[in-house]
Amino acid sequence: MFETDNLGTANYTVDSALEDYLNVFPEENLKSEYVDVEDSLSRILYEDILIKKDYPPLDRAIIDGYALKSSDISHTSAIKPVKLQLISDTTGEARSVLGEKQAIKISKGDFLPANADTVIPSLDGTEENGFVKILKSSSPGNCIAGRGEDLRSGEIFIRKNRKLRPQDIGGILGIGYRQVKVFKKPVVTIIPTGNELVPIDVEPGIDQIISSNGYVLKGFVEQLGAIARISAIVRDDLNQVKNAISKALEVSDMVLVSGGCSSGDRDYTLKAIKELKDAKMIAHEVAMRPGSQILLAIVDNKPVIGLPGHPVSSMTSFHVFGKPVLRKLAGTPRSFWQDKKDTIKLDAFLAKKIASPEGKEDYVRVRLLENEEGKITAYPYTGKSSFLSTLVKSHGIIKIPAECTGLYEGDRVEVLLF
Repeated sequence: MFETDNLGTANYTVDSALEDYLNVFPEENLKSEYVDVEDSLSRILYEDILIKKDYPPLDRAIIDGYALKSSDISHTSAIKPVKLQLISDTTGEARSVLGEKQAIKISKGDFLPANADTVIPSLDGTEENGFVKILKSSSPGNCIAGRGEDLRSGEIFIRKNRKLRPQDIGGILGIGYRQVKVFKKPVVTIIPTGNELVPIDVEPGIDQIISSNGYVLKGFVEQLGAIARISAIVRDDLNQVKNAISKALEVSDMVLVSGGCSSGDRDYTLKAIKELKDAKMIAHEVAMRPGSQILLAIVDNKPVIGLPGHPVSSMTSFHVFGKPVLRKLAGTPRSFWQDKKDTIKLDAFLAKKIASPEGKEDYVRVRLLENEEGKITAYPYTGKSSFLSTLVKSHGIIKIPAECTGLYEGDRVEVLLF
């Protein structure tokens, strides 16, 4: 068992804790699988997609007109047109070969005869008794999509780590692939803990709470493209918590433990993980609010994250730490635009002053409203971390840096939507 010097220190910054945690498990341990291309939407490529053959495979006309040899019309003009013999098009059988002073009538998208090097638009030719009179000269390559001009055999079509879009699927199918290798969807087990919890189908007593945190986490996990499963509620008992984590690790790539992450007499998550074989504790208590009692561990080379039991703290901690870890397990898309697409942010103006504790990165829930002039205003919710209603009513969060002691009404803020 290995423990870092930052365990239980309140000055462990969010950025340092996350960087240390992400560096513990290497990317080469990530799993892959083959799926049918048509079922690969939003999956992340495990390896590059290579082009199998040139596209177009032959020179192709991009307009309706006449395919011919540019050398036959090198001195053509409206005053001195050139007459060429029209021959039959054998496109779809053997490729035609043009003789001296010959042309073929061709449609947009047709392959050119083997020795044709230009296409004259229909408006620049006049047909008469099996001949076409060309009214202007043309250079080689005119109105032609050359062989391999779009795609060249052996080149990379789509690089690995791309999160596949509908147009990507069409392109991959179009170049001849029927299956594609992608990162396997991580399986995440969520373990709710606490003597006060009851299942969602049980009417709670006055001193009981419906176990809803797990379903919030399940939704976030599935939004990120992973597979989520919620275990049975685990009571505040060291052996029960330890056994639940061990069993979850057997069938999961990541484990989230909800509750029991503080240092009280009935908080057993930290104690349970310490007793597991091959456990590495990275952090317990980080300089953030809410969610400072986050627990970051690696057990059997798999991430185990202990989240606070209060709904707001749980959601914030998952957003800050669980989401980046899960994205790495799923094969992190490396393009900046995909990160922008997956992590939607917008600017707003703060509706009222917010105080923030110095030395802690502060995450504040906000509700967004747009006035008649189109100005977006962010109304902060600064209620306690156990207030579930603030999660439901809010649209996103703003982050206040640790060195900042507050924001003022009218300040421009960046809102991370969730």
